[in-house]
Amino acid sequence: FGLCSELSVGNMLALEAHGSDELKTEWLPHIISGRYTGTMCLSEPQAGSDLAAITTRAEPDGGMWRLFGRKIWITWGEHDMAENTVHAVLARAVGSPGGTKGLSLFLVPRYLDGKPNDVHCVSVEHKLGIKASPTCVMAFGDHGGARAWLVGNLNEGINNMFTMMNVMRLGVGLQA
Repeated sequence: FGLCSELSVGNMLALEAHGSDELKTEWLPHIISGRYTGTMCLSEPQAGSDLAAITTRAEPDGGMWRLFGRKIWITWGEHDMAENTVHAVLARAVGSPGGTKGLSLFLVPRYLDGKPNDVHCVSVEHKLGIKASPTCVMAFGDHGGARAWLVGNLNEGINNMFTMMNVMRLGVGLQA
């Protein structure tokens, strides 16, 4: 169960370090209070852990974005232990360069204004050594695009995500 809160702390720290004032005001109080939990969405079925091969795309939609793609190995990807789940998602904005330099970080809530966003669990995975954790394959944008906000600047997603990844590395090490 500890992974759920560790992911939320990492999600919170990444948002705190790189999010706009508006995102911090809207989302941080809920994550800090535990009303919402957070995830880290990096890997994809065709790419595994090769982040340069990420194909999840982000299309601008007014002041927001719409995401389309699949992510695998998403620890605590979907559950009912909190009111909402805030996904930190690496995706490539349309027109961004290839490789890791073209990745951006997006905030994608499971629910938006009390209604489901276009993000859902496709299946529950079985990861060696992780028990009591809904580790999921997550689909973004199967029905018109998962609404999202950019966290930080375009094409700086890897650097921004490392805030969360480093916290997770320490937490997983402590659990081990």
